[in-house]
Amino acid sequence: MKSIAVYCSSSNKISKTFNDEVSKIGKLLAQEKLKIIYGGGDMGLMGELSKSATQAGGEVKGVITEHLINIERKNISENNVKIVNTMHERKIEMYNSADSFLILPGGIGTLEEFFEVLSWKQLNLHNKPVFIYNFENFWDPLVELIEHMIKNNFAGENMKEAYKVIKNHSELEKELRIREEN
Repeated sequence: MKSIAVYCSSSNKISKTFNDEVSKIGKLLAQEKLKIIYGGGDMGLMGELSKSATQAGGEVKGVITEHLINIERKNISENNVKIVNTMHERKIEMYNSADSFLILPGGIGTLEEFFEVLSWKQLNLHNKPVFIYNFENFWDPLVELIEHMIKNNFAGENMKEAYKVIKNHSELEKELRIREEN
């Protein structure tokens, strides 16, 4: 595992607790020498992730659409930000650049990106690791929804094997080290 696509919020309105946690994650990914692929914005968790990883000496690649440059504020401190035309191009660029996926707290866009890589994994289009970072139990309703779909036979039991829920920083660090050793 050499690179990781990170999906997360671009909102500046969320609790500082989430920013502090994502700052630690950015540093960890940099220390683990994982190239971060992210949405290219300078706001919210996206901006915090990029800033902390870069400050820790990490490699960061942003992918942003022309449409979002002013909305998510293209990260001008990053010299590796690719501008694409459409959201679809953005997602495929991030997907193709990543060996794994990390789902941090986020909104509808983050959910959409998660479900896309999850459904592609279910369809055997890739076998890349997908991690849900469940900080402060943020993703509990998502995990419960997936379990509800499995219970009602809308998804197979094997769906649980398509992703791994990470509860905290030390679990993420351990998971990254396990993957590095293999």
